[in-house]
Amino acid sequence: MTPKSILRNSLIATGIALASPIIHANESNFKKDRAAILALAGKFEITFNFHETYSTANGYEIKTKKYSEKAHELVKVVEDTDTRIVLQHLLQVEGDEGSMVVKHWGQVWTFEDKEILEYQGETTWKKRQLNTDEARGTWSQYVTQTDDSPRYESYGKWDHSMGLSQWVSGQTNRPLPRREYKTRKDYDILVGINTHIITPQGWVHEQSNRKLVKRDNKRHYLCHERGFNTYFRVPDHDFSVAESYWKTHSKFWKSVRAHWMALINKSNDVKYTRRINGKSMRKALHMLMADPEEKKAAAPEDIPKTLTPYLIKDR
Repeated sequence: MTPKSILRNSLIATGIALASPIIHANESNFKKDRAAILALAGKFEITFNFHETYSTANGYEIKTKKYSEKAHELVKVVEDTDTRIVLQHLLQVEGDEGSMVVKHWGQVWTFEDKEILEYQGETTWKKRQLNTDEARGTWSQYVTQTDDSPRYESYGKWDHSMGLSQWVSGQTNRPLPRREYKTRKDYDILVGINTHIITPQGWVHEQSNRKLVKRDNKRHYLCHERGFNTYFRVPDHDFSVAESYWKTHSKFWKSVRAHWMALINKSNDVKYTRRINGKSMRKALHMLMADPEEKKAAAPEDIPKTLTPYLIKDR
């Protein structure tokens, strides 16, 4: 069996046969783009790999220890309206007491998007407008955090030449990654270029990052970092716990996502405080989630009532 047939069978097994990355030359670019984005969904074993490559600041010594982790993740298509595709990552962690699910990052892909939400540092994002020529033929990738708040957004074109489908972002500001958020205080923004490549086995997320210090009205880079994350299809892996989690909580997270999008659509910036009375926004939202045994979900008005106190409005 050829790699292409293996891949097609695995896609069918995960219920996304239409998302096949086997892209034919006579398809329009738009259809090829959609096929590539939908091919990011499925059942995966992931490897996360990051390492600093060289210093760009006097006195800074690169961290020689590489970051490397493995995980299993279910990526679901939770919305598809032709020019807008929403993917949700569900991390399934195996432990001594069974499997645990972490609602991981989300991706919102939009065709010819003219508004990009750019990270400014701290917990602040501001919109940047694109003109028609800038947006033509592009897809934006808006990435959400575990509580569906903004993380980063950029845009670029899918390229399907040379038998390869890949999307390359522009330079993108991002908050500190979770692997360094609690351990690093020496930089403020991760500035990177993201590349997503569809492979016969799944897909790859490459990152070319620089760690930016933005303080005291000054800016400088500490170092350069490379990231290489592989998503390898594992159609036979048991993701029943992740599927059950999403069946129980998908409506709740859909409402949360919709509320965030409404907030972003009606404002030129987004800013929030991390904690109120020692409680994080993420924890406050999770307290609203339905109990699987009681099967009782939060009322629609509970979501804005919970989020609003954390939002900061410029006066």
